[in-house]
Amino acid sequence: MDSNLETPIPSAPIATFDWQNLSTAAIDRARTATGAMFFLNGCAFSTWASRIPSIQDKLHVGTGLLGIALLSMAVGALVAMCFAGRLIATLGSRPTIGVMASCATICLAIAGLPDNLILLSLVITAFGLTLGTMDVAMNSHAVVVEKVFRRPIMSGFHALFSIGGIFGACGGAAIAHLNIKPEWHFLGACVLLLLLNAISYSFLLPAAVDKSTMAQGGVNIKESLSYFTKDQALVAISVIMFCCFLTEGAIGDWSSVFMHSVLNTDAGTAALGYAAFSVTMAIGRLSGDLLVARLGQLLIVRAGSALATLGLILVLLPCATPVLASIFGFALIGIGVANIVPIAFSAAGNVKGISAASAIATVALIGYFGLLAGPPLIGFLAEIVTLRLALIVIAILLATMMFYSKWLASEQV
Repeated sequence: MDSNLETPIPSAPIATFDWQNLSTAAIDRARTATGAMFFLNGCAFSTWASRIPSIQDKLHVGTGLLGIALLSMAVGALVAMCFAGRLIATLGSRPTIGVMASCATICLAIAGLPDNLILLSLVITAFGLTLGTMDVAMNSHAVVVEKVFRRPIMSGFHALFSIGGIFGACGGAAIAHLNIKPEWHFLGACVLLLLLNAISYSFLLPAAVDKSTMAQGGVNIKESLSYFTKDQALVAISVIMFCCFLTEGAIGDWSSVFMHSVLNTDAGTAALGYAAFSVTMAIGRLSGDLLVARLGQLLIVRAGSALATLGLILVLLPCATPVLASIFGFALIGIGVANIVPIAFSAAGNVKGISAASAIATVALIGYFGLLAGPPLIGFLAEIVTLRLALIVIAILLATMMFYSKWLASEQV
């Protein structure tokens, strides 16, 4: 057995930065700039996603081939999780965010140009890789900003990611309605997002805030996973992340199908289930920081899981007005799970004995695996036991999150 795996990973505190030199104005600017980066990440992804039908028409391919090509984005994101921790420990989160945000927006601009699936797959693999690395870096930076701010603010950052997603999706829908080609749309979005990145980057905290003294020793996903097997808090956070991401992925892919095929609604009404889920998730995250400050992480995760379970019951149980009950149920699920991922990222960044970047990369990798595994798992079960019964898996995940939430108590991280 590799002897390195038997050596406890030492703590990786901030190495060289003098906290006393930070002014209140600098902290406020860093908070705003970090939020802008979350907005940029969500907007870039949703801008791309909003034009996928146009890309499909341009390439004249069916959903099967397109689905295989789109999987390359997820592959790129998962690859990013494997080296992001080491990269951030070496460079610091600030330069990693800046470079990856620039590369991601350039990939977005290029994504409208390919005229075949192979080139498209290569571009969006790079897009997923850069967005995934940026995701880890901005969450690592957010953990540091939250520490300096001295109160919970992580949910607000994730709310801005959701708002960026809504902004990009609505903008994409409007531009598509005007019959503007994706390549021109993406180029315009690239210019605006590069400008946002340039303005925000200068106000982020210095790279020294999370450069790790262990960078030369090899802070990487292998070491993180070796530590993962020995630390209950990191295991619990990872399980919570997996369950929550899988739940979000399942609702995202199957809520409309459930409304349409099980409740026999039209396509427009079917979309309202996921719309309700998305809107209440954004609202929940906007209020999440205040709730976490007053109630604590433990209670928020447990109450959120219970609220989401109630929502799932409304979705699945037959009633007099099943469509309205299901829409309301999806709304409850959205607000219930809204703050669980931000809490998990924040908790991971504060686990003792491992660098924040490595811990966040580890739980993000496991979370994204759940996001990818959820939709096909539900689809496979639906073929066997019907979609209504397959969605009961979500109830099991919610119960699992409630059980593991006890390790989120402050003395464990």
